[in-house]
Amino acid sequence: MGSHAIVTPGYERRDDRGLFQELVNGVSFAAASRGRMRAGAVMGNHFHKKTRIFFFLASGSADIRTIHVETGAKDSFRLDENQGVFFEPNESHAIRFASETEFLMLKSLPYDPAEPDTYPFPVPG
Repeated sequence: MGSHAIVTPGYERRDDRGLFQELVNGVSFAAASRGRMRAGAVMGNHFHKKTRIFFFLASGSADIRTIHVETGAKDSFRLDENQGVFFEPNESHAIRFASETEFLMLKSLPYDPAEPDTYPFPVPG
């Protein structure tokens, strides 16, 4: 495993009502997004100078590659259902979905079209 710590829910309750998970705690976020991607779709190939992201898979799986734009440090790993990871500022990320996947993304800053804090930077394969 590379430098990224894969995060799993810290607390989970399953009972006759269903499922409840606490994904992360002790961190603050300004925006929450969710999405569903098709197998083979690629998301990312960019970095953020200020925004920290927590990316979590509710279902499915994805192969992730990262490169730090200042240091050149690279990592690659797979996320599966009920796993997440933090993307730090200046870390370009490319997410290739291996199956139909539902995800949740928490961001430290909300998206602002006037100042998107998104900079193209392809992650080498």
